Parts: sequence; structure tokens; C-alpha cells
Amino acid sequence: MSVAASLDRVDFSYGQLQVLFEVSLEVRAGEILGLLGTNGAGKSTVLRVLSGLEPPSSGTVHLCGEDVTGIPAEVLVGRGLAMVPGGKAMFPDLTVRESLEIGCYLVPRFERAGRIARELDRFPRLAERLTSQSGSLSGGEQQQLAIAKALLLDPSVLCIDELSLGLAPIVVESLLATVREVNAAGTTVVVVEQSLNIAAGLCDRAVFLEKGTIRFEGNPRELLSRGDIARSVFLGAENRKAG
Repeated sequence: MSVAASLDRVDFSYGQLQVLFEVSLEVRAGEILGLLGTNGAGKSTVLRVLSGLEPPSSGTVHLCGEDVTGIPAEVLVGRGLAMVPGGKAMFPDLTVRESLEIGCYLVPRFERAGRIARELDRFPRLAERLTSQSGSLSGGEQQQLAIAKALLLDPSVLCIDELSLGLAPIVVESLLATVREVNAAGTTVVVVEQSLNIAAGLCDRAVFLEKGTIRFEGNPRELLSRGDIARSVFLGAENRKAG
């Protein structure tokens, strides 16, 4: 299987605080890869480095076999890598329609209406809230909007930070179905996830990080039998907030 993206011996620091230590991983084309770990383990930082939001302190980043180390996210988007950042990052005063239109900035003008219609069909609730300000949406609706904006660009690699955090189970199930659908259509997906149960049901492989290093890589279902790791990951949805 070909490699869609990779990190090789990546270190990363926030100022004097080093948070990644020689992290190496491969994202295989066509898979769903889960990044797991406790808060502060470095999983979101891995995603930020992979997507070009942060340059590594050392090491290399590759996308489709090309060295893209230090190339910023706005350039990598044009090369097929889209990022859904944690926190549902958006412009709260823009309407849903305006947010989607801005999300089409790299799409040829004659294709924009069709792509927006496709995403509204994928997320019917957004069609109902088309004239609402993005900041007035529920957490689940904001996550749908963030994912829809990324999918407008037809990425070959889709990175999602904190897919299900704080969302109601029924919303999570809908988002998981969307991720599976997008992946089945050929998009490689990398997702940061807190719930081991969700990762086990969604991901083909998982990488478990602890204190900035990779502690486990393989089938996420194997983690369910690893008590030492499972105890440090949220196994259920009981602590999730409604979204």
C-alpha cells in the first residue's frame, strides 16, 4: 500500500517546552488512521505538524512522497491536504452560506455552486441553517460546517482534530457515518480521537502517543485488551457534553 503522508523523526517544541520526540509514522493511502492519547500527549501537535500548521523543530514531513517540511498549511491545501482544526474554528459572524462560499476559495468558480450543493446534501441540517450565523450553531452543527468546508476542496488527505469531543452520541454517529462515506470514496483520513471505543469502530489503524512519543501502533481493537493503555483513554461517552 502506498504512503499518503508521513513524519520521519520529528521533534517539536513550543518555545522551551519540547512536546514531540523523534515521532515517525506513516499514513497509508486509503486508510483511516486514529491518533490517540491522553490530554497533552502530542496527538493534536502531530496533526498540526503533518498539515503544515506548525513547522517541525527537526525531522521531515512528506505528502505523497514529496518532502513538504516547513511548507505552510495554506499551500498544502492546494496539494490535497485539508485540516479540520479542533475547536470548530470559524468566523462566528458569517452565515453558514458565507462560510461555505469562503471555503471554496481554491475551487474553480464554475464548480463552486455544485460543491456547496453536494455538502448541503451531505449535511441537511446545514441547509436548514443556511442563513444563520455560524456562531449560533450547536457544537454538532459547527463540526458539520467545519468538515463540510474541508470537503469542499476534495482533499486526498483529510485531517480532523477532535472529531467527537463534547458532542452528543447521536451527533457522533452521524459524523462517523460521514467519515466512513468519505473514506470509502477514496479519501485518506487522519483523526485525533479521545474515545478508544470510537477509534476501535472507525479506524483501520491507531497510533497511541504518550508524552510526545509513540507507544503503540497497530489495530485499534488490540488497545481494548491493553489495560495499561485503555485506562488512560476515555472508553465511553459518559463524559461527553451534548452538542
